[in-house]
Amino acid sequence: MSTPLVFKFGGASVKDADSVRNVARIIGLFPQRPMVVVVSAMGKTTNAFEEVVGHWSRNELELAKEKIGAIRKFHFEIIEALFEEPGAVKSEVQELLHQVSAGIDRTDLSFGEAYDFIVHYGELISTKIIAAFMGTITPTVWQDTRLLVHTDDQFRRATVRWEETTTAIQNRLDSGKVNVVQGFIGATASGKPTTLGREGSDYTGAVFAFCLGADSLTIWKDVPGMLNGDPKTFENTTKIDRLPFNEAIELAFYGASIIHPKTIQPLKKKGIPLHIKSFVDPAAEGTTIGGVERASPEVPNFIVKKNQALLQLKTKDLAFIAEHHLSAIYQLFADQGVVVNLMRNTATKAVFCINHDPIIVPKVMGELTDLFDLELVSDTALLTIRHYRKEDEDRETNGLDILLEQRTPDIVQFVFKQI
Repeated sequence: MSTPLVFKFGGASVKDADSVRNVARIIGLFPQRPMVVVVSAMGKTTNAFEEVVGHWSRNELELAKEKIGAIRKFHFEIIEALFEEPGAVKSEVQELLHQVSAGIDRTDLSFGEAYDFIVHYGELISTKIIAAFMGTITPTVWQDTRLLVHTDDQFRRATVRWEETTTAIQNRLDSGKVNVVQGFIGATASGKPTTLGREGSDYTGAVFAFCLGADSLTIWKDVPGMLNGDPKTFENTTKIDRLPFNEAIELAFYGASIIHPKTIQPLKKKGIPLHIKSFVDPAAEGTTIGGVERASPEVPNFIVKKNQALLQLKTKDLAFIAEHHLSAIYQLFADQGVVVNLMRNTATKAVFCINHDPIIVPKVMGELTDLFDLELVSDTALLTIRHYRKEDEDRETNGLDILLEQRTPDIVQFVFKQI
């Protein structure tokens, strides 16, 4: 079998019928087979399913089913625009949505298990539609990633079981076709669906590239490559042409939205380069990660993480914050899936900048309130500048209400109040 091509398309690249046609056009530019095409949920479908989860968690089952109805309408409109005879594809999608509706009536699921059960249907639905459309153009097979990516049972942040995953992927890949697979999802040994972490479809692409020994992984984005800042937030951004693996891992860790933090690690292990290319201009050069020692060009990098909260914990009796306090706090964070993006501690208090998950954070605070006096500042954001210069720092922090600052020789970070 020849070395497979592994492509990944995110939600923005399949947000409507014209976008799906564009994905098919890009795939048509690459006749090499086998090909693995990893696809995310369409548009903002994952957000919509997260709203379903929220309604489920509050026992608002009628509102949850109303939201599922809106999700159905969105996908049916895309199907009707793509197919002259949409009946068969609509029936498949309808069956998947029926499974979601039946599932939200269950009362035996933990929050994490219910989240993964509900949200993973976004990828199943999108890939059903895209595989059916691709099948009208070139030999295509829909593959169920739940049978391919084997994970543990850490719902919402599952860990891949590499040996079983490699065997399953290699055995099930159809060497003569385009294999359309779901990003972001997997399954436990008992078959329960799991997710790999928010925006985890990039990581799924890396998993397939690693297990198949691919020559490269290409992630198709709505930008010309990897920029040194999000152009929606920062002015005069610069495209980075080449980037070392280690630098990419650092940027992903600090929240560079173009790469999922886990994506780089399996690629680096096998020396598989990552190409980031534009689905708007597929002939353009893009960015290549790997195979170099230094970035080209070498420029500062700017990252903003929104939807943050600043959580302060102070000992009730003014005792010192000791190692056992921090150990217990981090263990609770790990158990509940709290993401810590910055931490600072003094003698009697510890301050954490965390992702402000509206369900998890109140639950964690409830468990900490007996031991600590708590203060939560919401509506905050985290600005990180890597390889910063003073003029960059001054420009980007001008006018910000800064709550916390932390710096090293390479990185400066500011937690600030969002207006």
